Amino acid sequence: MKIRWMMILLLVILLTLTGCAMPADEDAISTSVAATLVFMDETETEEPVVLIPPTITPEVVEDPTSLPPTATPTPGPVTDEEAIKAAMNEYLDSPVDESTITVSEITGDLARGGLQGAYFIAAKDGGVWIIVYAGQATPYCHIINPYGFPIAWVPECLAEDDSVVQRSEPDVDAEIASLGSPTWTDSMDSAGRWYLLSTSNVTFTLKDGSLVMEVQEGGGYDEWGVSAGAVTDFYLEITARMGDQCSGIDRYGLIFRAPDPSQGYIFEFSCDGRFRLYKWDGEEYTGIQDWKSSALILSGPNKENRLGVMTDGSEVKLYANGKLLGEYTIDSYPEGRFGLVVGSTNTDNFKVMVDSASFWDL
Repeated sequence: MKIRWMMILLLVILLTLTGCAMPADEDAISTSVAATLVFMDETETEEPVVLIPPTITPEVVEDPTSLPPTATPTPGPVTDEEAIKAAMNEYLDSPVDESTITVSEITGDLARGGLQGAYFIAAKDGGVWIIVYAGQATPYCHIINPYGFPIAWVPECLAEDDSVVQRSEPDVDAEIASLGSPTWTDSMDSAGRWYLLSTSNVTFTLKDGSLVMEVQEGGGYDEWGVSAGAVTDFYLEITARMGDQCSGIDRYGLIFRAPDPSQGYIFEFSCDGRFRLYKWDGEEYTGIQDWKSSALILSGPNKENRLGVMTDGSEVKLYANGKLLGEYTIDSYPEGRFGLVVGSTNTDNFKVMVDSASFWDL
């Protein structure tokens, strides 16, 4: 209100100084003053205008010391034990905590263990672990026989009529026993029937009564040398032993029915106690029996085995230590040469000593 009266006083002074502008009567003066007061009232009652500067979005500067977002780690390879436990949960009607599953032993492609008062046996078939049997009872023979589980793991099994069969190591196959004396036996004192292979990575040499096959660097292909002369139906058996270093599918064996050195059928044993049979036509591999474990094959370094193959027309039988591994049909190469094969996947300077060979002309 102090400001109002100051403005009135100023107005009176201005009117006094400018007489020509002064209204002629009191009413006119009152009207002028009233208008001025109204103007001032209106001015005083207006809200003050406040100028607000525009909002400036601050520039975001990343802290160079801050860590990038954590990436989700890529899962590592599954171990055999983890795969077996997962297979067990697939086998069960109701999954269980995998910490309650115990894998007590893994030998090659065979495994055993237990859970909650039961036991199980498992096998790797085609690279995948499967549960062959789990429970507390005796398994059927036809379920376990194809996998060659050790007698100590499964001492007995059930026949189709539910009678108990005591499992035992079989004797030499009756068909082999009936062959009589071999047509010839080679004690590996001389090259004789064998081609002494020599390549950039594999050498065959004679040393101390053995034909020694040596692979310089692991990771290569199978290599072989074939003998002279084609044969048709026969049984051929070699006695060979691994060197003091081997693992996995480091391997040796025979090539047979080879129409030329670049083709034929290959039968092999591996260091970890498996066998396989395949055909090589010079360009392509055809698997007949993929790697399969057998308790009939002694596994590991310095172990000796007898590897045998019998052909009769299109039928072939494979043997380990005089016992039948399996029977197969072969539809190519009705006759051909035979020879020795070696290959290493895991071990440099891998050696196999072939101590003898026996041949029956059928």
